[in-house]
Amino acid sequence: MRCTRFLLILLLPASIVMGQAQDSIDKPLLMDYFQEQQYDLAIRYLEGIKPREAYGLGLLANAYYQNGQFPQAEKYYHLVLEKDSSHIQAHQHLGNIARQQQQPVVAFGHFTKLVALRPHNAAYYKQLSRVCENIVGLQDTAFHFLRRAYELNPKDVSVVTSMASELMLQKKNAAADSVLKAYYAIDSSQVSVIVQMVKLSFLEKQYGEAAIYGERLLSTNTVEPMACIYLAAAYLQMKKYDSCIRVHDRMVTIAQAAPESVMYYAAVAYAALGRYDQSNQMYMACIDMAKSKNLDSYYAGMADNFEQMKQYKNAIAHYDTAYYLFKDPMRLYGIGRIYDQSLRDPLKAKRHYQQYLKVAKPEGKNETSIHAYVKERVKTL
Repeated sequence: MRCTRFLLILLLPASIVMGQAQDSIDKPLLMDYFQEQQYDLAIRYLEGIKPREAYGLGLLANAYYQNGQFPQAEKYYHLVLEKDSSHIQAHQHLGNIARQQQQPVVAFGHFTKLVALRPHNAAYYKQLSRVCENIVGLQDTAFHFLRRAYELNPKDVSVVTSMASELMLQKKNAAADSVLKAYYAIDSSQVSVIVQMVKLSFLEKQYGEAAIYGERLLSTNTVEPMACIYLAAAYLQMKKYDSCIRVHDRMVTIAQAAPESVMYYAAVAYAALGRYDQSNQMYMACIDMAKSKNLDSYYAGMADNFEQMKQYKNAIAHYDTAYYLFKDPMRLYGIGRIYDQSLRDPLKAKRHYQQYLKVAKPEGKNETSIHAYVKERVKTL
């Protein structure tokens, strides 16, 4: 038990271990609580002795934090910082809490302090970069910290992929290639890195290389969508139509589905092989995906917004598009209502109301009431 406690103490933040237990804390008892993850018992014990010094306050704050009681953890970590403004764990956990509460500026303050206290810790630069991404005007700063994290620890796969992605956005593909291949040379198993290499190879028109990396993923039954999209596109560019179709089929076999773009590439490949029936079947599947029923609600929602903004032509156009795609009679009613009530154009209102009455099959109390209203309204227009 003594050995276990000793190891646990080593795992605690340095500021806690080195602190002076001036609050008469029973450390062996408390370490047992932490080891067994009995944070509620640790809280009850520490609240009972009412610690006043940074060491005891830090333990109590940590117990609340580990127990998921963040408001109490915040309270005590702030008390810790009043005693010790350089308390590592206090800044770390307060920064984490601020991020969870969507307060990136507050998190930025704590993580900046950590970087100042530990200027050679790559993890602190990484989390500071993540926070800067969510603060207006600090996107360039985010990349500065990300690059520093990479310089300090080029073996962190999440930093490697973020660096490569950002460099590609900046059109610095050669630099992105160097970052990815340096990591790949030491670890060729990371899916996230291989995905980026497939994408980058395609963007650089290195289609054969994209195929090599993409096939490496498929060989392990990994069907990461972005990689498969670029892999299928690469085969299409190389006129390897059977291979393009095979990417689609593998995705369906392994993941039971393929992205719309992969289906489209397969349709093009079937056509190039003269297999027009299969190509048309694939095109129809693409059309069905594009015509998601949710789109009707999206168009109708936008139409309603334009109507509220008194942009009636835009509203009518969106209702008209929704009806053209999905044939919901309620969209014809919406157009007729705008002509009737807002634009005061009885002829157009009547025409759309009549079209609505021809195709409407009202369901539910609301639609039945609307149908009855329109029948009576048409008589007076």
